[in-house]
Amino acid sequence: MNKSLLALAVLGAFAGTASAQSSVTIYGSLDMSVAKSNGGSAQNPGTPGTSKAWTVQQSNGSRLGFRGNEDLGGNLSAQFQIEHRFAPDTGAAAAPFWMGRSFVQLTHASMGSVYLGRDYSPAFWPAVKSDPFGWDGVGQMSVGQYANYLTPGTGAVRTDNTVGFKSASFGGLTVQGAIGASENTGMGRNNGFNVEYAGGPIYAGFGYEKITKGSNDKNGLINFALHYNLGFVKLIGYYAQSKTTSALGVSGADKNKVYQFGATAPLGSGLLKAGYYRVDPQGANNNRSKIGLGYDYQLSKRTGLYADLGMARETTKTNNTTYAFGVKHTF
Repeated sequence: MNKSLLALAVLGAFAGTASAQSSVTIYGSLDMSVAKSNGGSAQNPGTPGTSKAWTVQQSNGSRLGFRGNEDLGGNLSAQFQIEHRFAPDTGAAAAPFWMGRSFVQLTHASMGSVYLGRDYSPAFWPAVKSDPFGWDGVGQMSVGQYANYLTPGTGAVRTDNTVGFKSASFGGLTVQGAIGASENTGMGRNNGFNVEYAGGPIYAGFGYEKITKGSNDKNGLINFALHYNLGFVKLIGYYAQSKTTSALGVSGADKNKVYQFGATAPLGSGLLKAGYYRVDPQGANNNRSKIGLGYDYQLSKRTGLYADLGMARETTKTNNTTYAFGVKHTF
């Protein structure tokens, strides 16, 4: 009897060790707001567009995700992440089902990670980190930061069929590179990289993306970001230049530029946000600009309220002004 108890204790100890070396986390967020627009035709990312109706919509993309990590020993580990997106107001699932991220990767603690699957392109990170709204809500800068460029195939900021590498941090400096294979679509291979530095009050980033070997050949994007956190306010500067053609649905455009400035400041139990951008397309009289203002108030670590305002102008179109009030819960 004592031998049996001893054997069970030993097995239990080994089981505890195995579980400590491997973990799976379930995470997600639900976000809902009530938005109202004046119905103007100027492009205003994150808004109901030309609709004047009261709209129940999400500001932050609601999601349900799973991520896992396994310690392989010798400074090696393996990870995975899959993330589903959906609309809480209707229950409709996004397509593809794992629209957010779906990849597997191997990591060396002192060198970095190699990943394969669907993920954000490297040029996305300097952009989203420079948007005071984080590409969320009616005040967001988001696609305006891409100066008319859209990733072929997905039409957004993620690449399918990706093989990528993200270095470990060397004194705050990281490098990431990725290739999204065109496979048999003929749209072109997506090649990109970024270099980022984050140390003390400074963040600096450079991103590059270019399409080759396909119908969207030579279309691409470069972007630069510089932030400085003074403590009471963080100042944000961002610039991008894209090359687009009619193959991406931007007829008559060539080199397009965008300038963006922003700031965030802690205020009470929340965060005050402000941003402005101006997109200047070459060869087309359709300059666009937007001002975003907002405030996030945290009720707890997981639950917050927000109020956002987005005001957009575009040559030859009517001004669009939209405001929204909402609640976000993460888990």
